[in-house]
Amino acid sequence: MAQGPSLMPYALRAVMAGLYVFPVEPGKKTPIRIYQDRDPEDAPWTIRWSEVATNDPNKIREWWTYAPMANIGIACKPSGLFVVDCDRAKADNALRDTQWAYLHDLFGPRVDGEIVWDQVVARYGGVGGDPNAALQYAFGTYQVATGSGGRHYYFKWPADVQSSQDSIVRGLLDVRGNGGERGGYVLGPGSVTNSGRYEGRFPDSSAIYDAPAWLVQLCRYREPLAAAVRKAEWFNRPRNLNFGGLADQVRYAIHGNRNQALLWAARAMCADGASQEECEKLLIPAYLENNGDGGERQALQTIRSAYRLQRGKM
Repeated sequence: MAQGPSLMPYALRAVMAGLYVFPVEPGKKTPIRIYQDRDPEDAPWTIRWSEVATNDPNKIREWWTYAPMANIGIACKPSGLFVVDCDRAKADNALRDTQWAYLHDLFGPRVDGEIVWDQVVARYGGVGGDPNAALQYAFGTYQVATGSGGRHYYFKWPADVQSSQDSIVRGLLDVRGNGGERGGYVLGPGSVTNSGRYEGRFPDSSAIYDAPAWLVQLCRYREPLAAAVRKAEWFNRPRNLNFGGLADQVRYAIHGNRNQALLWAARAMCADGASQEECEKLLIPAYLENNGDGGERQALQTIRSAYRLQRGKM
């Protein structure tokens, strides 16, 4: 890859926007490998990006003086970011056997992540609100065009909520946030790979929007359902008549987890003393809003199974 102007100005602008930055291998997406100040037998060594990410301009100047062509890694966790990564389609019919399969009928065998993101926003952002307003908000936040033709949408993420590391739609809508021990990272504007340059205006304090409540619900970390069901303290707690959170668990469950989420929520309601009729009235509409597989009949069967299983433990 031909040498060009130093990418230091891009790294400094990211820091000025309040983001935490670290150097990435020139032309690549992996944290940089360092050769200086080491025994030759040990060189090179890869930086621990989650530990060195900084918003100190002096440190940025030091890093990019050492490696002027280093790409700009943006660490999401210390930056308070959640990034939705809309990728280009890499294979035909990637959405087959998912709740988004109908998009192939509308757009052909290859459906890009931005089209799916549009549908996700309209479906989940429009529940109880204005779908058009949800679309304008989600697409109005700060964004970066990736070198491969995809797009990153940046949101401010609440510090007290751990984000999931699971894709919204595998291969087309990935996410990077504060999940896991270190969180995730993305390449920032100015970075260059073999696919092209990452392009984006640099954000001011108002350009990155707060993650909307529906996105937080959809992408927050959830303990694996099987483990949650095993927690005796959950099922032995005092009766709780506010079951709205359980309905949201069902309403926003990702593809492949909808029936499990319904089973878990129904068992929780049973444990808290709700009647099966109360459970059906609350959870079945949430399940149907989420296009639950099997429709109302499957929902009724799952709730009956949940009550039978939970009553067997009481």
